[in-house]
Amino acid sequence: MNKRMKHILQFLLLLFFTTLWGCGDSGRIPVYPVRGKVTLDGQPAVGAFVKFKMINSSGQTKWMMPQGTTDEDGTFRLDTYEMGDGAPEGNYNVFINWPTPEDGVETTAPESLDFIREKYANRKDPQLQAEVKLLPDRESDEIVIPTFDLTVNEYFEDTDDE
Repeated sequence: MNKRMKHILQFLLLLFFTTLWGCGDSGRIPVYPVRGKVTLDGQPAVGAFVKFKMINSSGQTKWMMPQGTTDEDGTFRLDTYEMGDGAPEGNYNVFINWPTPEDGVETTAPESLDFIREKYANRKDPQLQAEVKLLPDRESDEIVIPTFDLTVNEYFEDTDDE
């Protein structure tokens, strides 16, 4: 075999294996579209940040934190790898927070923002949980999480007693 044929054969083998390697699994954990809603004292919570942290995560899921932002009716969709792609199956602690008023984002952030952060965004004492689970008889590709109804009225009731 002459030198030129040898180089052509090496190139073709390299091209073949590169193509084969590129067609394989990307190593990503599968995610599924997830939608949910957040209300604040029964009203849509606009502009809230929603973050999911898997309970008992390990390996690839250890650093995953699907997240989303609520829209004008309090609805959010989770992003993990790219916008709106969803979240892996599992049980999650859920943390909800608002941007500060100085950020210039339109929100329904309550006056008692510190109370909300202490109660619903405290990673040491999570108050909210959710399960992302594919059900065999689901009607759509989207997993719908039950509504998170946050309350601040109890904060004002506690301060009125003082």
